[in-house]
Amino acid sequence: MKCPACKEPLREKGAGGMTLDVCYGGCGGIWFDATELDRIDARAATTLHTIWQVQVGTVNLTEQRLCPRCPKQVLDRKWFSDLKKVEIDQCPRCGGIWLDAGEFSRIYDEIKGAKVAPPGWASAIAEAAAVVSRKESGGAEPRAA
Repeated sequence: MKCPACKEPLREKGAGGMTLDVCYGGCGGIWFDATELDRIDARAATTLHTIWQVQVGTVNLTEQRLCPRCPKQVLDRKWFSDLKKVEIDQCPRCGGIWLDAGEFSRIYDEIKGAKVAPPGWASAIAEAAAVVSRKESGGAEPRAA
């Protein structure tokens, strides 16, 4: 499969018991098949944090993108939430979602201030980002009860 943003080959990456398609050496984005985002937990998000954080190449964010699963199907660009701060790309045919590098952090920032509950996968991303942020700043990780 090819990256919808930079056209580099996508590589499989194991995360939290699932296999995702990642643009290594290209733009750093990640393709989630339709049900994969619903299964993302904090452990999987933490595994993928370094990929989401580091963007290797640059991409044109206004260019049409093709679904890596559905030949010739253009991805729909839509807002992550009603706050209209983060745009994501979704295939209208297979339901897959493309997150560009950096969208992970912006989704995290958006749901920190949200007045409505985000989808479960977004909460897991936010939880993982908080854990990684504490580790990077030398803070202690909270203990499980």
